[in-house]
Amino acid sequence: MEYCVLGKNIDKSYGAKKVLDHVDIHVPMNSIYGLIGPNGAGKSTLLKCIMNLIRFEDGNIQVLDNSAGMGKYELNRTGSLIEYPCFYDDLTGKENLLLHSRYMGYYDKKRIDEVLHEVDLTRADQKKVKNYSMGMRQRLAIARAILIKPELLILDEPINALDPEGIKKMRELFIKLNEKQGTTIIISSHILSEMDYLASDIGIMNNGKIIKEKPLEEIHKENKDKIVARVDDISKASILLEERGIQDFKIMDDGQIHIFDLTYDTSCYAELFVQNQLKLYQIDVVKKTLEEYFFEVVGGN
Repeated sequence: MEYCVLGKNIDKSYGAKKVLDHVDIHVPMNSIYGLIGPNGAGKSTLLKCIMNLIRFEDGNIQVLDNSAGMGKYELNRTGSLIEYPCFYDDLTGKENLLLHSRYMGYYDKKRIDEVLHEVDLTRADQKKVKNYSMGMRQRLAIARAILIKPELLILDEPINALDPEGIKKMRELFIKLNEKQGTTIIISSHILSEMDYLASDIGIMNNGKIIKEKPLEEIHKENKDKIVARVDDISKASILLEERGIQDFKIMDDGQIHIFDLTYDTSCYAELFVQNQLKLYQIDVVKKTLEEYFFEVVGGN
């Protein structure tokens, strides 16, 4: 497999505190790689190391086929948003983007109008950034990150401060960049439901380590859907299932039965329980979420 970013044994400490502990990361070319984990897991530090914003003590990071990591040539092919975005507050959004395009050597004024439209800031392009809301600043930062049509896009919590409509629009924008332009995107987030919508590959980070990497499609295949039922007599329901030859189920502490055998649909199970004088309060097919998988991997509740 070809990788856009490949990191091996990355170590980073601040004083006595080890923030990155022999981290390996494999970001497939043309993927949307969701780097997920709790606050303090080391996500932002790892992204800074990839961007060569901070030095790491040990290990190696290959970026865009350069085994030496992020250099000037790679920077000119990379867009990024890491932590709080900074701008010239007394300039307009459009003026800030014009300055950035000059700095990057990317002289396409039409592109500035395009990205402002893509992040829904066209009507505010002449407004000074000091008068922007937090959500508007975040969208301007995303516009700046995608301005040069990067091959690699690195985004650290990009949907912070966005409302639900803004989150949806940015999700659609990232998917379009990935599918239409072939942009490889690394997105760090602790909002797991959003990564479930967006990512093609997942890296789970905890306590300074990436403890699991997998395509999201594989995660969904391995983590089967289940039927969740709630009845008035759990013991009797268990006996009925066993008599029917169904062994793959689990009794939960909250009084639910989780049935993983999907040979029969919900109507068959409902009929089994009701015909045997059980009161059926709930029965649904529930898809296993990325959030559930995450807590299984990190061992949380």
